[in-house]
Amino acid sequence: MIRLSIPQVSTLPQDIRHFSELACTLGTPSFPGALLTCLGQWADCQHFSVLRMAGERPQLLVAGTRHHDAGLVLRCGQVYIERYHRHDPLFEPLKAAPGQVGHLLAQDIRFMPYREAIYLRHGMIERLSSVYLDEQERPVLFNLYRHRDQGFFSDRELQMCEALSPALLQLLRGHLALTGLHPIVDHPQRLLQHCPELTAQELNICSRLLQGMTHAGIAADLGLKESTVKTYRNRAFDRLGINFRSQLFALIASSAGGR
Repeated sequence: MIRLSIPQVSTLPQDIRHFSELACTLGTPSFPGALLTCLGQWADCQHFSVLRMAGERPQLLVAGTRHHDAGLVLRCGQVYIERYHRHDPLFEPLKAAPGQVGHLLAQDIRFMPYREAIYLRHGMIERLSSVYLDEQERPVLFNLYRHRDQGFFSDRELQMCEALSPALLQLLRGHLALTGLHPIVDHPQRLLQHCPELTAQELNICSRLLQGMTHAGIAADLGLKESTVKTYRNRAFDRLGINFRSQLFALIASSAGGR
């Protein structure tokens, strides 16, 4: 006799349950919170960010926080993108050694404007980072932060983050692949094929939605308010005759299939 059963996630050990829940959020808006919850079993991180470090201006792809100030990590990301990414002492060494883990204390940053604007002003004291190369060989930077109200990472937490880094990078790669679907270079052209009336800013917003960026991440990337991003999104969706992000992905997928 064939028996079917519904998996009971709640009966799993806590570490396995959190990992299972994280895997189930890949490609969804719930991923950032699930990532921090799962990682918190081994290392207490309140913030993370993921940036594509290509071209003149990096792009903030994903960010998450468990801090009471929900906008803190986004403000840091925006300042980093606009002024200080070229002064990041970790990025170039990590770019040369993808997959390695870099460790930075705020007190060791020599370029004082960078230290002041991102770390001292926002209470960040420590950062762990790693880089992987995406399908177009562009470096993607993954950052984990500690806030001053947490204290520094313990030796055990540092060891666990280093051990978990390969798995975390693969999870991020999978999440971005599920939400991005297609290289950004094709998005504006394909969108304009569907609707030539789309404005430049509407194209900017839709292209970033197709990368899997959150509304908050897009706001930080473009220097806009999150409410403004949603206004442009709604206008673009009206022009395209759609209502949901999933329909936007389907629209692009259908145009790719017709090539």
